[in-house]
Amino acid sequence: MNYQEALDYLNSFVNYERTMSWEYPEALKLDRMRALAKALGNPQNAYESILIAGSKGKGSTAVILSSILRMENVKVGLYTSPHLVDLRERIQVNGLPINEMRFVEIVLVVRGVLQDYVWRKNPPTYFEIFTAIAFYYFKELKVQIAVLEVGLGGLYDSTNIVHAKVAGITPISLEHTDKLGKTVAKIAVQKCGIIKGREIVVSGVQSSEAEGVIETACREREAELVRVGEEIRCLEREYGEDFQRFDVRSPLGDYFGLELRLLGQHQMMNAAQAIGLAKALEKKTRLKISDEAVGQGVSDARWPGRMEKIEESPPVLLDGAHNPESMKKLLLSVKRHFQYTQLILVLAVSSDKDLQGILKEIMPETDCLVATESRNSRALRAQAIKEAAAAYEKKTLVEENPLAALDRAKSLASPADLILVTGSLFLVGDVKSASRQTPLKD
Repeated sequence: MNYQEALDYLNSFVNYERTMSWEYPEALKLDRMRALAKALGNPQNAYESILIAGSKGKGSTAVILSSILRMENVKVGLYTSPHLVDLRERIQVNGLPINEMRFVEIVLVVRGVLQDYVWRKNPPTYFEIFTAIAFYYFKELKVQIAVLEVGLGGLYDSTNIVHAKVAGITPISLEHTDKLGKTVAKIAVQKCGIIKGREIVVSGVQSSEAEGVIETACREREAELVRVGEEIRCLEREYGEDFQRFDVRSPLGDYFGLELRLLGQHQMMNAAQAIGLAKALEKKTRLKISDEAVGQGVSDARWPGRMEKIEESPPVLLDGAHNPESMKKLLLSVKRHFQYTQLILVLAVSSDKDLQGILKEIMPETDCLVATESRNSRALRAQAIKEAAAAYEKKTLVEENPLAALDRAKSLASPADLILVTGSLFLVGDVKSASRQTPLKD
């Protein structure tokens, strides 16, 4: 089996990331995930794990946390989703993605397990298999800590078979309302499914609706709750086009003059949460996290596709914001860190996202829109985006090909303007893949 054959095998299983209609939670069975892990020797029990659930900022928080731990010479596994360019980005150890040969070897192990007749009637999903591959790889490489970004929800997510001593819940907002519930409170119940009892839970800044659910879950399960914005305080110092400096004060430690390359006030909050998670892990284990590791880890953290500048004149920013709340924060961050004459927007949206809500946030500040569509099967047609944006009476063009859309935006922009490519991580991945901004090294 070669790498492409391994991918083909994986793609032969149902993939809910690419399927529009399916039943939740009936389609997701943790019993099936537990059985698969058991057949592989329960690799998830070979190391400590940290689970991070939420609606926004999970990936950024996970990346900053793993960077801090690496600075303490801890061998760290990082599991995130989705990827931008290459599937192997999702499984990393000490910042390096799983290599193709090792990926194939583990797929062969999994295939051998799944040949047992017990799996024929109830085969695992794509995401369950991929999560099992990550768990197995982390055990093989003898990681000490696995930082796991929870996928959909939390309660029924494949990562939730681990028993974490520390858990994070990033800001919760309306998302996947057809699956998780139509209110923030109902969605928060799903996210709080990762809280199993007596762990330390570090929460991001939440709405009162979500915070009440989290507080109740922690109280009922005897978990200690530490909150960004309350026990953990973040104090801004200064910022520019490629940095921001800030202080963090908390019962777990005070940190001054931190410098972060990820942009936007929300990223400072993500960094504060990551610091809280690192120090909570120190409290629950024998691990020691030095002030130097915190400072260097925050400074070194990189997360492609999140307010990432890939060209200078005119500046071209890529960001995977894909719901109204994240779009609102993105716009605030763009205006905070950059000065420009006109904002030219290249926008693609997945068909299951809130297009009207996204347009409501971004269109009033947009001078020109180039509607496009990602190459993902869930992409909304560019023409539909144009028609929905007509109510804002802004110049709107259609280019179905993402690269053609970016070229059209460049042709319209002066050096004093800013081009923002957003609305979908799939779109960001298409642009980065074509421009080869992220060569993947084994």
